[in-house]
Amino acid sequence: MGVDRREAMLAGLAAWAGSAMSAQAAPDPLSGDALYADVKAYAALGEHRTGTGGDAATTAWMERSLRTAGYVVERQGFEYPVFDLARCELQLGGRSIDSFPYWTPGTTPPAGVSGPLSLTGGRGKVALAILPPGAGGGLGAPPPAEITAAVASGAVAVIAATESPLGELSVLNRNPKAEPWPVPVLLVAGREGDALRSAAAAGEAATVRLTGRTVVRTAHNVIGRRKRPGKALVISTPKSGWLRCAGERGSGIAIWLGLARWLAAETDHNLMVVASSGHEFDGYGAHQFTEALAPKPADTKLWLAIGANVAAYDFALKDGTIVRQPGPQAGRILACSDALMARATDAFAGQPGYSQPVDIDKRKPPGELAHFQELGYSPLIGLVALHPLHHTRRDLPDVTDGAMLEPVARGLQAVLRQA
Repeated sequence: MGVDRREAMLAGLAAWAGSAMSAQAAPDPLSGDALYADVKAYAALGEHRTGTGGDAATTAWMERSLRTAGYVVERQGFEYPVFDLARCELQLGGRSIDSFPYWTPGTTPPAGVSGPLSLTGGRGKVALAILPPGAGGGLGAPPPAEITAAVASGAVAVIAATESPLGELSVLNRNPKAEPWPVPVLLVAGREGDALRSAAAAGEAATVRLTGRTVVRTAHNVIGRRKRPGKALVISTPKSGWLRCAGERGSGIAIWLGLARWLAAETDHNLMVVASSGHEFDGYGAHQFTEALAPKPADTKLWLAIGANVAAYDFALKDGTIVRQPGPQAGRILACSDALMARATDAFAGQPGYSQPVDIDKRKPPGELAHFQELGYSPLIGLVALHPLHHTRRDLPDVTDGAMLEPVARGLQAVLRQA
């Protein structure tokens, strides 16, 4: 899974094609068709981990899109240790179980490491940790205690069964530049938990192979400016993530691009739009932006932060199959400063979750919005949502569509019309 020249070239071609498709889709940048074209273009660029080929292709695609919309575009680079994953494999009882490393990966020799699977770990064993729901998923969250204890037991490797609503393998966020684990730690799907417990009770032999290399690369935030007199209207969104991230990142990026195009074409605001890398590593890129390039709070008219899963359908299990539901997922949050409450309530009337905004002057906001508030930016408005396929390989373009995306984009457009 290492990045090579051919992969980067193909990603670049996909980005160009997606950009061209988006530009031709519709003259209205906030139409459902135009927004969904951008979701598909983003997902087609590959996995979006910070500093990888997919992340670099996303940077180039965004730069072209913003320049076409009339922005002056710059990159804000920051060096980051990037693990190029070559092989991640768990073999148990004659079968291969889908797995993914918990960052920062500790590698094995090419032949891997083997030992009896054990719920208690110990020297020479492969430790099994069953994680509770939500463990280690949030920005800034410490490693789950179950993993830390399993590593400390002296095991040759650790297998951690993640718990997600639909039983999928759910990748965990990690603190920036965390030291590699002393042994390989692999995440597996929660649905494997019962079989793994049985295998551990029987002491079945497990083999773990995790290979790759760490290289220092320059990752980039993408910043677009359209200067006019007055204070800046800022729109931010993360652009990186563990996997394809079509709903988690793509739905917000599509709306971010659509709003950027509309604002440049039809308003006279002093505009700054930023898409930050490093999100899966505790929002590292967003911190770099606010420390160096963001306008000061006193020079900012309004800051809109578009977070995760902002326009995606709910999913459920039916007879063991993951099935899309007719409406959005539960747990959608629209949060804003008190000064924007009435405006946001009107703009999102009838939209589940978003129709009752949270007043961040009375209650701490979620996600990166909390960071921007701590720095003194006001007024602020942001969206973020839970999703049953968050951080999973199944987060693909069909988690959303134009009919889901457009109402959210129109709600934000209505708020910004009065900025």
